[in-house]
Amino acid sequence: MRLYDTHLTTINHLRLRTRILFLFLLPVVFELQAQKPVPADSLPVMFQRWDSRLNELEYEDPEIVSLHYLFLRDILKEMDKIAPQLNTTLARNPRMDFYATKQAYVRVRSKAERMNEIFAARKARVDQDFYVRAVEEMSFYDTNRAMYNLDRALQYNPLNPDAMLLKCKILLAQRQYQPCVDLIHKVYTQTTLTDEQEMAVSDFTLMLYDRLYTHGDELVKNGHAAEALEVFLALEHFCNNMPSGYCNDDYYKGILRSREGVYESYLSIAREAEKRGNKEMAMKFYRYAEEYLRRNEE
Repeated sequence: MRLYDTHLTTINHLRLRTRILFLFLLPVVFELQAQKPVPADSLPVMFQRWDSRLNELEYEDPEIVSLHYLFLRDILKEMDKIAPQLNTTLARNPRMDFYATKQAYVRVRSKAERMNEIFAARKARVDQDFYVRAVEEMSFYDTNRAMYNLDRALQYNPLNPDAMLLKCKILLAQRQYQPCVDLIHKVYTQTTLTDEQEMAVSDFTLMLYDRLYTHGDELVKNGHAAEALEVFLALEHFCNNMPSGYCNDDYYKGILRSREGVYESYLSIAREAEKRGNKEMAMKFYRYAEEYLRRNEE
């Protein structure tokens, strides 16, 4: 029985070694197949197919430039595989015009390499191309399309200052104050700005403070204290994280007035509920007022 087990174990080891050897040699087999000589009469067709594929590539559209760049790299890899075999293949087929075939290869290869240079340059600035599209969309007042292109620009380059600033302007116009403040803070702390960009960012920052304070102040005056508080808190976050010189104490006074307005609004609702005999609602809003006062004692 033990002799049988030993024999079986030996067979299993041999099978395992055979499988490992097969897996080790498999890439070598594939490489040898890839190096198999290409039939000479198929070369002109192959060159024509490459040329047709190159003609289909588009580098002007930022939406597809990265994908088409990958297609181009695949074509160049195919050319790299054929190049070492070209002379040998043609030498074995005297019926083919050696120089004409070589020239056809060089011509399509040169075309691919020129396109590769163009694609590499366009791919490096695809974020700016999306930004330009966003500017164009804004000229037609299409903020949805503009935001789409800005988000695409920031996917390729999250620290594109032009795209970040334009997105800030749209967020401000849409009264999305907190995202706007967060993004302008990122511009200041994480990007490198040119002199022109610095001036544009500085002008926008002054406008942002003024817009936030004015809107918050209007909300307080119109009795919308809770909404005003959200605006002034965004302004506080802005002032605490921006370079000095943009803020004064007005924003803090706005916060105090907003909180006082929220407290008073709770009391007003409670008193009105009492007048109408709704004791349950009155008690609820008196409790809200007390809790709010306790939370904001500082």
